[in-house]
Amino acid sequence: MNDQPYSKADLDGFHSAAQSLKLYRRAELESEAGHSLIESLYVDPLPNEHVYQTILKPNTTFIIGRKGTGKSTVFQRAQHGLRGVGNSTSAYVDIKTVFESSRTDSTLTAQLADVDASLEADPLRQLLLYQAFIRAVIVAIRDELKRYIKHSLWDRMTFRARSVEELFEGLDDLLADANVERFIDVSGVRTVRVKAKNDTEQAQTDSTSLEATASVTGPAVKASIGSSEKTRQINGEEFEYSQVLMRVFGIKEYIVRLKHLLNAASISRLYVFIDDFSELPEEAMKLVVDTILAPLNNWSEELVKFKVAAYPNRIYYGMIDKTKIDEVNLDLYDLYGTGDVSAMEYKAIDFTRRLVGTRLDYHCGRGQSFFVGEDQWRNLYYASMGNPRTLGYLLFYIYESHLLYGKPISVTAIRDAAKRYYEEKIESYFSLNKFLHESFSERSSIYSLKELLNVLVRRARDLRSHRSSEIMRSLSGRPPTSHFHVISEYDNLLSTLELNFFLTKYFAMTDRDGRKVSIYALNYGLCQKYTIEFGRPSDRREHRTYFIERIFDYTPLLQHYMATNQEIACEHCSTKYDAAQLVSLQLFGMMCPACRIGPCVVRNLSRRYEEVLRNVDANLLLPSTELGILNTLHTEHRPMYAGDIAADLDCSYQLVGRRGRFLDDRGLVERSESPSGRRLFQITDRAREAYFSRSDDDALDV
Repeated sequence: MNDQPYSKADLDGFHSAAQSLKLYRRAELESEAGHSLIESLYVDPLPNEHVYQTILKPNTTFIIGRKGTGKSTVFQRAQHGLRGVGNSTSAYVDIKTVFESSRTDSTLTAQLADVDASLEADPLRQLLLYQAFIRAVIVAIRDELKRYIKHSLWDRMTFRARSVEELFEGLDDLLADANVERFIDVSGVRTVRVKAKNDTEQAQTDSTSLEATASVTGPAVKASIGSSEKTRQINGEEFEYSQVLMRVFGIKEYIVRLKHLLNAASISRLYVFIDDFSELPEEAMKLVVDTILAPLNNWSEELVKFKVAAYPNRIYYGMIDKTKIDEVNLDLYDLYGTGDVSAMEYKAIDFTRRLVGTRLDYHCGRGQSFFVGEDQWRNLYYASMGNPRTLGYLLFYIYESHLLYGKPISVTAIRDAAKRYYEEKIESYFSLNKFLHESFSERSSIYSLKELLNVLVRRARDLRSHRSSEIMRSLSGRPPTSHFHVISEYDNLLSTLELNFFLTKYFAMTDRDGRKVSIYALNYGLCQKYTIEFGRPSDRREHRTYFIERIFDYTPLLQHYMATNQEIACEHCSTKYDAAQLVSLQLFGMMCPACRIGPCVVRNLSRRYEEVLRNVDANLLLPSTELGILNTLHTEHRPMYAGDIAADLDCSYQLVGRRGRFLDDRGLVERSESPSGRRLFQITDRAREAYFSRSDDDALDV
């Protein structure tokens, strides 16, 4: 049947299955009637639904994985499952949106700093963050309970003290109270200033209040300390008395009240799902953990259990005790990287098959019949590394290039789709980030990784004709050279390339010299573009150790890169250290041996692309979200809704809407209204010319 033209139902179903895998993190899997499909469509990466069952445990849990690995799908499944647990409820919080809504205008903060009685910047940020977080949690609980009531008989249950209506009234009161301004007198010692006065006797009372407004798009929030002064004249002298008032927000008080409210409804545990954690800037991440997550995790009296979605190597734990939390890793090696390479690949291919088959079964009833051979499944796994979001794009590209024309899904179709995905979704990382609104050193650090990627790809291409080793001489045709290994201490150096899908950590082994090494795979689509054969030979048993052949040891390449493109210096005394000293510095927490005060930091320096970066017009620099919006509109070649753009960027549609207005003001995006009244966004020719005109420096130099 696969060699015959597909029916319209087949095509529509395949397209729907692809779209459902592409869905952004909070897009609900629902039927046309509005019923949740998450229980039917959820496919756990591990047997016995181990990932899902771990998330359900009453422990704080970090679920770790790159974009598209299914973190939010696990969240959806867990929230759905909790609706069947009578003593628990949940709240979903987009922490990046919460943080942005709590931010004060930087100009206003600077003005407040010049006022003697004003609140300092850090306490002000903490106060507004407390407010924004508690509001988000209460609103999310209310929404979750309403969703549960809609699909259950929960509203007919009898509670100990409250009806459903009273529960919601209590949540509304708690929400309203979170906005009430509360002040306490923190004068300590009353200050009295005396100055000469020649005027007639007078008495007056002044009251000042410093008002800080939240981000321009958010609601106005007062966060101030004020002073009241009373003056009076006696015998030609004026006495001034100062009273200092401080704005307070007792988050623990609100948690205690929330606990009593939920307990009255027979709810003893609140699971708070925190998304977008690793999208926060580093300082914001520390503020969120130190101000909210760690304190609530430690003294919420077992009420609050956090479930935090994060990226690998982009996590700050602060005072959270790592021994008392669970971690679930969704990337390839962390899920299946035990045993040998063959066993790992078998498990990963099986997950790919189950995931795609389940979606196709539901949407068109054909399941795995679109794929007629094991080679297709293996290459689909290679192309996606089992990443659900990537699978969605690959299936969509295959739908456009082959299924619409009645052609079967071949290995060539998968390779072409992988190449397109690399070129449209991954390759632009460097060319776009030269416009990133960050310091020159930050942009140089990003571009230096392009120099490293050049080195890795060039070596892989050179090895195609390498015949000095016995195993390479034994192979006929072009040998696979897509994988390489480095000593495990260099994993951090490759983490950014891995986070952005240029590489994937594939396995860990001991090499022929007894060192622990990490095996990495170049992106499958990149390999198609640069004619690098992917994988390893498998017709002989000795090929199981193919990846640790000495010719694939790239450790010397990384050492040379570090020596020429990295600088290690102390932030306090500016003492510089050789790259060879990095491991020793890491053993002592990067403390500077010279001054023993400042931390040493590693700075990547892009020497080759320095001129390219310096020639970028400063007026074109934009924050990463705005650049992402432009890139999505450019690659999709069509007007898009905020939600569709958010699907590609893994952020909220509200954030896209706010940033879209800014881009419209800059003449980079046009906003229009669809017949349904929704806002459409389209990139302008001016933006295409400024940000997407190809140059010789955009491609890899291999």
